[in-house]
Amino acid sequence: MIRKRYIVLMFCITSALLYGQAWYAQTSGTNSFLMDTYFTNPNRGWVVGITNTILHTTDGGANWIDQNPPPSVNYYSVFFTDDSTGHAVGATVGGSGRIRHTTNGGTTWATIPAASAYSLWSVFFINDSIGWIAGGREENFNIHPIRTIHHTVDGGYNWSIQFYQYDSFPLHDIHFTDENTGCAVGEHGTIFWTTNGGSNWIQKPSGTVRHLWSVHLLDTNNAWAVGIRGTVIYTTNGGDTWTAESADTMYGFGRVFFADANNGWISGGDNDNGIVLHTTDRGGTWSTQYTGVPTSFMSIHFTDADTGWAVGNLGTIMHTTIGGTGIIEDKSFIEVPAELILAQNKPNPFSQTTEIRFSIPKREHVTLKVYNIIGQDVATLVDNELEAGEFRVNFNARNLPNGIYLYRLNTNNQVLIKRCTILR
Repeated sequence: MIRKRYIVLMFCITSALLYGQAWYAQTSGTNSFLMDTYFTNPNRGWVVGITNTILHTTDGGANWIDQNPPPSVNYYSVFFTDDSTGHAVGATVGGSGRIRHTTNGGTTWATIPAASAYSLWSVFFINDSIGWIAGGREENFNIHPIRTIHHTVDGGYNWSIQFYQYDSFPLHDIHFTDENTGCAVGEHGTIFWTTNGGSNWIQKPSGTVRHLWSVHLLDTNNAWAVGIRGTVIYTTNGGDTWTAESADTMYGFGRVFFADANNGWISGGDNDNGIVLHTTDRGGTWSTQYTGVPTSFMSIHFTDADTGWAVGNLGTIMHTTIGGTGIIEDKSFIEVPAELILAQNKPNPFSQTTEIRFSIPKREHVTLKVYNIIGQDVATLVDNELEAGEFRVNFNARNLPNGIYLYRLNTNNQVLIKRCTILR
């Protein structure tokens, strides 16, 4: 059965609206370009970036400590197998690969001999022992590009070249769903797939020539990959074919990450806007969470469906504890509402987008869903724990046919329903 997939872009920018309910900034103490983040639990995490940057937190990001790794490396990726053991990879200014290893949470970082003289872009471990690094050399004037994958079976103390191709574009990310099934993506739409732990890497047609920056496998058949100029593609047959999403945006996307089988996020943006795409149905639909930050996000990581961090340029670290819901709290209402209210959407009828406002008198879990006239769920706009207050959310229905729809607000013990009409 073919599932209809679409990305719902929700942008609402006005001075009366604040975004603290979804994403809020944490102080990193640096202006470096932050490239990646990884958390082992909601409290302990690391962020890496260019100009020798490795930051660590033990309180969920309320405070970040510079771990001062040995100079001088631009770090592109970080991965920890437990609270103590981790790797950070990158390259020197001259482009030589570097691997740093820690067994004490980053208090000290040791240099592991790199099996490559080229940039190392992504590190991933499937367990305490087995891991991979993807990288390569970019094409530059008369210098030929190279792509490489490195492999370890002893926890990262020794690395060997598992895959090497000369005059081939570098790989920027690698991800495995088990010890056998993995995928690596890179420049010019490059995709490689393995079903035997990397003993053989098979190139797959991606359907795009745009650079891919990130890939995430949900299982042995399903995976998502993202890249520049709004590129979002997915496979449902083990990488044999990839289908492009219609993101309707030219924003670049730096990372795709799933916290579980259903909840996933894509980080990206441009120099003026940091955005996050979010799905709660395994990628069936994606909604856009505008963060209010004037810079793009290179990476995103969640420890569960609610708790996550996004990092990017100028030392930007954003944090959410409600899944980055994208719900906007309207602070123009000072008094706490006395009752549950669901307002009529405006405009109504509407052709593409409409605004729905609601209020809740106390903190509780709230869902706001849209149904067609025969009762089928066509969109989930809210599914989070919210504080008491007034809220607004945009509903983008550009992929839905004309007709009458119902939107339903559910709390712990109340249900309110209104009707809206799509008319083009």
